Formats: sequence, C-alpha cells, structure tokens
Amino acid sequence: MKKTLMIALLLSLCTGMAVAQQQGGPGSAPGMQGKPGHFHAGNAVNPVERLTENLGLDEAQAAEVAAIFEEAQLLRDEERERTRLVSDEIRANVHAQIQLLLTPEQQALFEAQLQKRQQLRQALEEMRAEHGFGDGRGPGDCINN
Repeated sequence: MKKTLMIALLLSLCTGMAVAQQQGGPGSAPGMQGKPGHFHAGNAVNPVERLTENLGLDEAQAAEVAAIFEEAQLLRDEERERTRLVSDEIRANVHAQIQLLLTPEQQALFEAQLQKRQQLRQALEEMRAEHGFGDGRGPGDCINN
C-alpha cells in the first residue's frame, strides 16, 4: 500500500513538472507563449519566418510549414490536456486512499487543507490572468508582447 502511494505521488509530481516545463510562462521569451512551432524559449523569432529566411521558402511552402507547426501545436495541446486529466485522476485517487487511513477528525482537517490549497491555486491563477500570463494551465496569452 505504501509503495503504491509513493509511486502515485512520484508519478503525479513528475507529470506536473513535465507539464510545467512545456507551458513556458513569465520566464519564457517575450511574445512566444502559445506560438505555433515554439520549441526554443531563447529564440524569439517565429520558426516559420526563420525557416523562410534560412531556406528561401516560397509563400506556398511557408504556408505548409505554418500548417505543420499549427498541427503540432494542437497535438501538444491535446497531449497536455490528457496529461492534466491523468494527473487530476491520480491526485483524486491518492486523496481517496489517504482519506481511508484517517480518523474522522483527521479527514476534516485533510479536507480543510485541500480546500485551502484549491483557494490558493485559484488566487494564483487569477493573479496570472490579471498580469497576462494565462490561467496557468497552458501557453499563456501574455499581454506584455
């Protein structure tokens, strides 16, 4: 039981870290959050423009490359959402397993802790949105472009 719980916690942590790394955010290159084909945070040039310039792409080729990047971004977004759903499911399972171990008094304290964490998470998301960094669940729509 303890091994299962530990594995679930580690998996949840690793998944959260992987998603956080993919999201970019305030530390990413200005204007690049959510841009199709954005693979390197340090490069603020649109990859279609870069390839067009470096390879001498014509308009038709550039349009096809842009479509490829957009499709890849959609796939990444879908995968990010699936990962988030799996993480949420694992987290709910972990919480349910913990609840089974607790006394009624401890369960009440645990629920209060979870509610407090949810309130803090919501406040952080509101603050990010207020400052133009999206909702914290994917590429932000930074207003500081």
